[in-house]
Amino acid sequence: MEGEAHSVHWMGAARKISKRTRPRVLLASVTLYMCFMTLSSMDVNSQGGGRTRRKGKGRIQVKSENDSILMAELGQRRKRVKDTCEKYGAYTTREKVGAKLKLNPAAPLDPGVETDEQLWSLIKKTSHHQFFVQKEHGLMWCKVPKAASTSWLHAFLQLARVPPGQIPEDNGMGLHAFLRDKYPLLSKNLNKQFMPKSIKFVVVRHPFERIMSAYMDKLHSYERDLRYRGGYYYAMYGSDIVAKLRPKYQQRFPKNPLFMRKEPSFVEFVDYLVETSVTKYDEHWRPIFLLCPPCHFKFDVIAKMETFERDTGFILHQRDLEERVSLRKKHSVSGEKEGDQARALFSQLSKHMVRALHDKYRLDFEMFGYDIVKFIKFASESEGFLPDVIAPPDRVEEEEGREEEEEEDMETDTVSISATSNSILEP
Repeated sequence: MEGEAHSVHWMGAARKISKRTRPRVLLASVTLYMCFMTLSSMDVNSQGGGRTRRKGKGRIQVKSENDSILMAELGQRRKRVKDTCEKYGAYTTREKVGAKLKLNPAAPLDPGVETDEQLWSLIKKTSHHQFFVQKEHGLMWCKVPKAASTSWLHAFLQLARVPPGQIPEDNGMGLHAFLRDKYPLLSKNLNKQFMPKSIKFVVVRHPFERIMSAYMDKLHSYERDLRYRGGYYYAMYGSDIVAKLRPKYQQRFPKNPLFMRKEPSFVEFVDYLVETSVTKYDEHWRPIFLLCPPCHFKFDVIAKMETFERDTGFILHQRDLEERVSLRKKHSVSGEKEGDQARALFSQLSKHMVRALHDKYRLDFEMFGYDIVKFIKFASESEGFLPDVIAPPDRVEEEEGREEEEEEDMETDTVSISATSNSILEP
């Protein structure tokens, strides 16, 4: 009897101990399992070798001494963007921005130019509309029209294994829609899912060069617009600009042939840009900070047109694509010719107008490190906003670049696919 009582006593004690320790044992088991799975995953990724890293599963790697130098420069570019975002209150509240502006009022701006408080409301917004995600190779490109957009467009179509014969004409309206068809717009959640796996990049360009390129390509020639786009840009923008602004310029410059043309002159286009909200701009002249909000998307690479080949080569090398796709910038307007075009267009403006145009794009100027020095020297002095004098355009301006304008972008980037890539790009 004593033995049975002793046995019952120990069994009861064991049950009490089991009840107290069971949760701890369960927790320890779950913890050990999670550790095991994490280590296994790390081991699989490390054993996957080049393929896992090559497909964008990890961060950018330093593969050479030149990479180290370039990455330092890319870091400076990202810091400039971040500092500009902080300056304009991207990471703070409207109340704090308002209080800051009361303590340090901004300089007066021309009518139509957004105030710092208005810019604050714009940089708080995000948009994925311009993003194209190449899942296979871990590339996430934010497309900026007039900044190597045609070049990267062709590269992405090649990576999607689209036969050259199926790609629409460069100057047609359907080319960029065709790209979106091959790379559908992803949901916000899917974008977030691919961001850690991809090299996120954007190509930027001097704001005034983008404006000149957009004007020459879309508005300078009605015949060109009619030929390639059915007159879309004249109908949407050109005719309204002329109807609204032409009378005051004809009154001020009654015999100037610039204001006898069907198309808007460059000075009228700039006048329109200054007085119009940036939110109503066409994407070809919309500020980059609205197209690809850099305050919200931490781009790994901010490439520049000035260092296009180097920056592009770095991106391709990171994904082992340099033997498959070669992007080259074809300089259709460069050197002395580029200076001639800037002189011809900006000589139509007053210095006051140039500064007002700078203020409209001041976030892009500050974020990406550009200035107006080489442009404002062509503008004329004036007592007011409008120029006091505009020299009639000479024949060189009217005729230059006719052959080069047959390309989609005035910077005209072309893509050449190396002969060794043919087999891997075939369907």
